Amino acid sequence: MPIRKAHQLPKVGDTFLRKFNNSQYKMTVVEAGKRIGYKVGKAIYKTPSAAAKSITQHAVNGWVFWYMEK
Repeated sequence: MPIRKAHQLPKVGDTFLRKFNNSQYKMTVVEAGKRIGYKVGKAIYKTPSAAAKSITQHAVNGWVFWYMEK
């Protein structure tokens, strides 16, 4: 049976980018109480998918939608 690699959650301060409909969006990982949140503009979301949905207006896999800023 193959061994699966463990996925790591992003760290607070990590930033992700996405160009969508000729606009550039930036998502930053922030502390939100005792959890981490995903900030786009002034709004903080619980998941990258929720942050992506706020942009696309439909369900989308946030881990696929965003790419890490270099």
